[in-house]
Amino acid sequence: MAAFDRIKPGPDEEKRMLNNILSRKESRKEKAMRTLSMKKLVPVLGLVIIIAGSLLINNLWLGRSDSMTPEGEIQPDGLDAREDMVAPITDQFRIDDRHYILLQDELREEFGFPAQVSEEDIGRKITVIESTPDESMKGLEVFEYIPAGGEAVVAVKREDGYKLYKFFTFESYNNNQDEDAIAYLELHGINGPEDIKAIQLIEYTEESKIKGGLNTVGEITEPAEIEKFYNYYSVLKNASDKYFEALFGYKPGSDQSKVTTDPASDGEISASDAGAEPDIGPAPDEPVSNKPATGEGTAAEDLPAQAQDMPLVPAAEDMPLDPDAPVTSDSSAPSGMMDMGDTGGSQGGYVPPNQGSAGDALANPIGVRIYNKQGVYYETMYYRNIGFLSRYKVNNEFANFLKEYIN
Repeated sequence: MAAFDRIKPGPDEEKRMLNNILSRKESRKEKAMRTLSMKKLVPVLGLVIIIAGSLLINNLWLGRSDSMTPEGEIQPDGLDAREDMVAPITDQFRIDDRHYILLQDELREEFGFPAQVSEEDIGRKITVIESTPDESMKGLEVFEYIPAGGEAVVAVKREDGYKLYKFFTFESYNNNQDEDAIAYLELHGINGPEDIKAIQLIEYTEESKIKGGLNTVGEITEPAEIEKFYNYYSVLKNASDKYFEALFGYKPGSDQSKVTTDPASDGEISASDAGAEPDIGPAPDEPVSNKPATGEGTAAEDLPAQAQDMPLVPAAEDMPLDPDAPVTSDSSAPSGMMDMGDTGGSQGGYVPPNQGSAGDALANPIGVRIYNKQGVYYETMYYRNIGFLSRYKVNNEFANFLKEYIN
């Protein structure tokens, strides 16, 4: 033990020992630093994420606020634009009691119009646009478009040339009324049977919708038959009030083959004869069915303006009745007169909620396309279940005439 006690480290051993001690301290410090860094890093990163998320939400909220007008209408340049926002209304205007919308290329091709409007096809000046929700259109000149053969399609002069616009609806629909049939004929340049090229009868069913294309069930081309049609159709008067009575008083399953003519109605089908209850509307507290109309066919939509809880027209061209109101549309729809009456809108493929028996009343419609000599047509809907051609009551004689062409 005395010898062991005398053993001491030399200079080399002391240096080695010191290096080992210092090295061990460094390792412990680094390990402690790493542990400390991870403990601090997790909450710090979490705090950064929270702050960044808050700033993002705040910026989006400010962006939405900045993109709103004093009236609360969201502009299209808002950062949080959504599909349910109010889109800017463009390419719509009004001439007197007529509303016009932009003529889509698909329909332009169907009418046989060229893509570029030629100066030679421009006729007389009709008016200067004053009533429009599109500020860029105010003060623009509207001209007759000769190939259209009437004022159903007009040309508007813009900086880059002429644009074609088509008639959509009459202002009378604001009050759930309609113009007489002659107004539509004259608008399309039809002043007599000789101005009609053809009449097509088109059946709209779920089957035809699935297959695509038009299911034309009949066509009137003989001059003598066209004259008969014109004589029946041109004298029809606005019967919107009776139409809505028949629509909302309709009894599903009524037999239309038993329709009789009311002598006091000048040969027209009365609402009660058409399976309706004209004097008894739906009870105020009566629940309304939300189910689609039964039956094999498609139900068209022709409800009064205040009864519409959702856009009914699909519309390729569903223009608002108020020129300052937003528009909805559906490009899959044919160009015809539906929804708010003979509006140039379209036939839909479903029954909107809250129609009740009205969906059945408008089921299995027949589209009646009337072509002028230039090939421009408009389409009105024949609702066989209630005996109405759009908002016009059809008498037995006219109904039997149409029945001959509906296979």
